[in-house]
Amino acid sequence: MSWRHRIRQKKLPKGFELIETQLEKFEDEMREIMNDTMEDKMRNELTWKVHKLHWKKNRFIFNLYYKEKSISKELFDFLVREKVVDANLISKWRKPGYENLCSLAVISKTNTNFRTAGVCRVPLKDRHGQITPNVLTGCISCASGDGGPIWWDDPIPANLLRKLRELGQLPPEEEEEEDTTVEDEEKQVVEENAETEKKQPTDGTVEEEQDESQVDTTQGSEGTKRRKKE
Repeated sequence: MSWRHRIRQKKLPKGFELIETQLEKFEDEMREIMNDTMEDKMRNELTWKVHKLHWKKNRFIFNLYYKEKSISKELFDFLVREKVVDANLISKWRKPGYENLCSLAVISKTNTNFRTAGVCRVPLKDRHGQITPNVLTGCISCASGDGGPIWWDDPIPANLLRKLRELGQLPPEEEEEEDTTVEDEEKQVVEENAETEKKQPTDGTVEEEQDESQVDTTQGSEGTKRRKKE
């Protein structure tokens, strides 16, 4: 049953109106997931989406109450009592080593063949072999220190990228070739300017050429006059 129906006839604590819109958005998203089809999706992707959205909704309330302290204890207790939030998951987040736990399912030993925690609880630095999402939740890592949870559809963070390359699951990082295009163009412009300056005569050269031209003109005029007298 939706939490909307459970609280319809109950008195709402002060401040509920501040979170109601966001809670309704989470509820609408969950409905869309449940009504979605398996077409063009991986085998467990719908279940993964449920776990991720469940984490986001509870983290939203967790941050408001424990981190930002922007909602009252009365309101938080009301949400727990009416099962709007997962009290057990939120309680785990307050314990060292479980700060980013993706789901209670990955620490339930009954969910694995060897009665161990899910693979997403193993820090990336200690992983060997193929790195894949947890089959139950779609979480790649929610171990402390990995900045998780890292979900299957999240952009690959730098620490995961390094580990994938280290294990050979991604090609090694190629060294970026230095972009010398701009430098070459600037060098070419400088050389062209230098050539142009060499070809252009200086002021002294221009004056000398003008004097020589005047001398040649004067000598030509005198020679013409002599020929006429003769």
